[in-house]
Amino acid sequence: MSSPLHAPRLLAAFAHPDDAEFLVGGILFHLKSLGWELEILTLANGDCGSAVHSAEDTARIRRAEAQAAAEYLGATYACADMHDLEVYANPENLRVVVELMRRFGPDVVITHSLVDYMLDHEETARLVRTAAFTLAVPLYQTRQTPPAKPGRATPTIYYADPLEGVDLMGQRRYPQFYVDISAQLASKREMLSRHTSQREWLRTHHGVDEYVNKMTAWATQYGQECGCAYAEGLRQHLGHGYPHVPVLQNALAGFLHVREGLSST
Repeated sequence: MSSPLHAPRLLAAFAHPDDAEFLVGGILFHLKSLGWELEILTLANGDCGSAVHSAEDTARIRRAEAQAAAEYLGATYACADMHDLEVYANPENLRVVVELMRRFGPDVVITHSLVDYMLDHEETARLVRTAAFTLAVPLYQTRQTPPAKPGRATPTIYYADPLEGVDLMGQRRYPQFYVDISAQLASKREMLSRHTSQREWLRTHHGVDEYVNKMTAWATQYGQECGCAYAEGLRQHLGHGYPHVPVLQNALAGFLHVREGLSST
């Protein structure tokens, strides 16, 4: 963890612009209120997220929206500039992700579920997990000019729920623990609304504010599962070689829940 003289640093590393907002936006607002330093990293630039604009214009628009959302949170934003539907866990992309992670120097990382509805999300989780293990390896070279210095230690990793909370077969994947985001929901909705191109595109096609309403419906479902109004779910990576200290559980202890009817996760 960071020195007591420095605020803890959390990196929300996700595939596309708006993924962090959908999946862990409430948790990010919780941590910001506790004085944490935050960065949102998207591996892809969102260039396939339009039926109107060119890929180049779409990427430019979506990067700007992601920057605006991060600024609303009070976080920094970085993009690995991969293409939508081309996020793969390969050596070239690993070097890019490790370099960006070293520049920020996270103590904690949140990323996608290892099992999700699309490969960009799953490959992001694989890349981020490997990059977290790699960033403190002094002999690993990212081949960037100039390169960032190796990290101090392997950060603690958490996985968000898969989108809509279900796996590839549509089965609910329950989190290890829930975080009550009832007081943060309005801020989460406003942050997600900064992604205007996605919101307006869905408004045009569906006739309702489906983009923000869907997120709220999912947060409501998770809240019902654990006995609060709105919630988000997390699971900690506890494999060999990674930190096992429950950093976020400790930081958010007053807002933690487990699934109703269970006494432990």
